[in-house]
Amino acid sequence: MSLSLPTGMTKALSLKQPYAWMIANGYLLVDDRTWGTQYRGPILIHASKGIYQEYYNYIKSNTDVPIPAIDKLGFGGVVGIANLVLCSRPGELPEGISRQQRVHFGGVHQEYFGFLFEQARPLALMPCPGKLGIFDIDLDALLVAPPTPQAELF
Repeated sequence: MSLSLPTGMTKALSLKQPYAWMIANGYLLVDDRTWGTQYRGPILIHASKGIYQEYYNYIKSNTDVPIPAIDKLGFGGVVGIANLVLCSRPGELPEGISRQQRVHFGGVHQEYFGFLFEQARPLALMPCPGKLGIFDIDLDALLVAPPTPQAELF
């Protein structure tokens, strides 16, 4: 079942590439943060203007993930949507989560929070500024805005 695109003010989370692409395309289910959130529900995946080059190179060289070329990833805007279903420290996971979901928390530091995403899907790049933490984006305004030339985002 695919997550439908919400309307109006929608929660968003900004990540550097390739993390944003990996989550939006369902290859990364848990992202770790030093802070937690009570929010659960649809969340837009925003790609910041930065890239973790080392992680991108690792994915390209050591996995079979079909990650696109860097210039095709999308930067400075919304690139996907997912459902944020859990935020927890690895040692405090609720009993009701599946063994498979539990495995994805394996790389999260014990003092950090893992954000568990489900039903992720990519979206065509919608340029807009990002922010720290979970923030609101007016999706209706974003969908009617004329596209920003890629060069203006950098």
